[in-house]
Amino acid sequence: MSVWWIAFGLTLLITVAASAVVWATPLGSFAVPEGGIIDTVLNFLIEVVILMLTFSLAEEIGMRGYLLPKLLSLGRTRALALSGLVFATWHMPLIFLTPVFPIGNALFSVPLFYATVVAASFVYGYLRLYTGSVWPASLAHAVHNAAWDTLGAFTVTSYPVLVNKYLAGDFGVLILVGAVIGAVWLNRRLMRSGPDEPRPSVAGGQAPAL
Repeated sequence: MSVWWIAFGLTLLITVAASAVVWATPLGSFAVPEGGIIDTVLNFLIEVVILMLTFSLAEEIGMRGYLLPKLLSLGRTRALALSGLVFATWHMPLIFLTPVFPIGNALFSVPLFYATVVAASFVYGYLRLYTGSVWPASLAHAVHNAAWDTLGAFTVTSYPVLVNKYLAGDFGVLILVGAVIGAVWLNRRLMRSGPDEPRPSVAGGQAPAL
């Protein structure tokens, strides 16, 4: 399977599964957005492309492109965890000093944010190490950033803070669980025999057959 499809599909599946869990409970239900499904999906795809080429790419160049290889002398797991902690901490000024990234109750949200970002960093990191490129990681990152907001448009709830922030939001509990499962699956599928160092980039983002 192409690593591009893994990068796109895994992070999208995590968010879809989180939303589906919410839809299966009394906390929320599925509804077609006012703009319709086609327009919503097109807007999602456009947002993914824009993020992949801008903000997500910039963060992946810094965190997985530069920092992660520098930390690999500590061991793969420690390097991935530490790069995730640095990545989460990088957001703290935005969270506490600006209104750009509202986080809610800090006593609950900050530990949840750190846990989710670290788990996601394993997903992005495995993609980076396996392919030797930041592009699949940037795609996965962009899909996550676009998907949780898009899926929120399909969710009707009387508990918007609980559902759209703490359960299926950017760093919600269900997203955290999905990221952990996704990281474990990627580790077993892509990293069974290494590499501990980033591979040379593979043309077209297509990794060797698994």
